[in-house]
This record gives sequence, structure tokens and C-alpha cells, in this order.
Amino acid sequence: VSTQSTGTRLSNAEIQYIVDGVEQDFRSDGRGAEDYRQIELETRILPNTNGSARCKLGKTEVLVGVKAEVVDVDVHAPHIGKLVITADCSAVASPKFVGKGSEVLENDLSNVLSFLYNSTNTIRLKDLCIVKGESCWQLHVDVLFVQCGGNLFDVASIALKAALYNTTLPVVKVSGEGIEMEMEVSDDPYHVWKLDVSNCPICITLYQIGGGFAVDPSEEEVACSEGFVHIGVQPNGDMSSMEKAGAGNIDPTTLLEMVEVGVRVGEEIHKQLNKQLDAEKSLAKL
Repeated sequence: VSTQSTGTRLSNAEIQYIVDGVEQDFRSDGRGAEDYRQIELETRILPNTNGSARCKLGKTEVLVGVKAEVVDVDVHAPHIGKLVITADCSAVASPKFVGKGSEVLENDLSNVLSFLYNSTNTIRLKDLCIVKGESCWQLHVDVLFVQCGGNLFDVASIALKAALYNTTLPVVKVSGEGIEMEMEVSDDPYHVWKLDVSNCPICITLYQIGGGFAVDPSEEEVACSEGFVHIGVQPNGDMSSMEKAGAGNIDPTTLLEMVEVGVRVGEEIHKQLNKQLDAEKSLAKL
């Protein structure tokens, strides 16, 4: 029996079966290398949040909640708001998350999602500024995994975009100047505004498995991979970020192929996601 870095135990025969399936474009569950599983999505599910979403993909399930508060602006960026993303892997999701077993993965998830939104054209942080040089909105995004079945980064990014899509912020009325300046945050639930998420990216992670690569891997497929690439893809097909991870080396030619596939798959997932979000929005109005 072989124990992989993910904690998933597979026999050598199982590993070979999974690798052969990816290389032959016919994976163990019948999917091709570029095929995603069915995305299940719900929004506005967490009370006492400004926005929330639940995303389920295969055996992986994640909850995302967005809470907003008024804070002082950063002196180095006095004209924009703040976005703080924190990931938490519940011990209920997997036995390997008990104790400190999840710390490294939680840091990786937080860093990848933060990097995904690091580009200035992904989300309009300047819209979160209330008074330049004084106050702004800070969005605290909590990402909680309640089930773990592979492809954590992508599922988290999909749920994150969905949660930001339905995030609403109270209108703030500012009067006076200097030390006499006063801010009044509306408590009217209908006196709110929404973020512009039209350029929000999602993460498409491609895992190198044997001599091939695949998207949306199962937990067993993740265990057979030594190298992977996170690609940030915006709805128009632009690549907003790219980050390689894992111990394995990826050939430059293969890397270019992975990027091409990642962008193509990302565009398609955006279309599906936007369709579902629009449907959720229509239901909310009923």
C-alpha cells in the first residue's frame, strides 16, 4: 500500500489504474481529462452575513460567508477597500484535518484565493472606499470546507465568486469634513448596493498525473499527482494569474497545453456559473 502526501492510501495497482485512465483520456469515473463534475450551487444561505454561498462538486462541499465592516484605509492604499480571505478545513470534512493536520492546506487555500484576487482588474476595490484617506469597507471572507473529495481550490473559488455576487452593502451617508465628519450607515435592508463582480475570476487547477493532466480531480486522482498549476480565469477568457505548486516538474510544452486547456475550461465554467447565479437571482425576486 502506498501512502501519498494527501493522506489518501492507494495500492500500486490503483495508482497505475488511475494514471492509465488520465493518459488515455478515460478516467475511472468515465470522464475525459477536461470534464468537470456537476456543480451544485446555492446562495443567500447563511444568516447574519452580507453574502454567502454553498458549492458542492462531487464529494467536496464548501460554505463561504462574507461579512463587511467599516475600517480605516491602508495608508499605502488610501483610495481602495480591503478583501481578507481565510480558509478553514473542518475536522468533519476529513480525518486528516484533525488537530493541526489542516494548517498547511488552509494557508495554501487562503494564499491561492488571495492571489487570485490580487490583480487590480478582478474586483473594484475602489468602490469599497467610503472616504478617501479615511474610511473604507473591509470584506471578511470565510471559506469553510465541510466535505473533502478533491479539487478544493476550484470549488472554493466558485463559491467565493457566488458569495460576492450576492453580497450587499449598506449605503453610507457622509456629512461634514475633518474632525467634524460624520458617517451614518443605513439600517434599511433595502437601502443597499451590490459589488461589481463581472470580472471576478475562478481558479482552474490542472493536475499532472503520469504523462497526462486533468481538471477537477477526485481525491484519489489528487493523490496520484506530484505537480499542479492554478490558473485564474476571468469570464472573458483572460488569464489573471498562474501559480505552479507541488514537487513535480512540468515540461514547458506541457505547461502551455495546460494553460490553454485551463482557460478554455474556465470560460465554460463561468458560463455555467453565471447562468446559475442569474437563476438564483430570479428566484430571490419571487
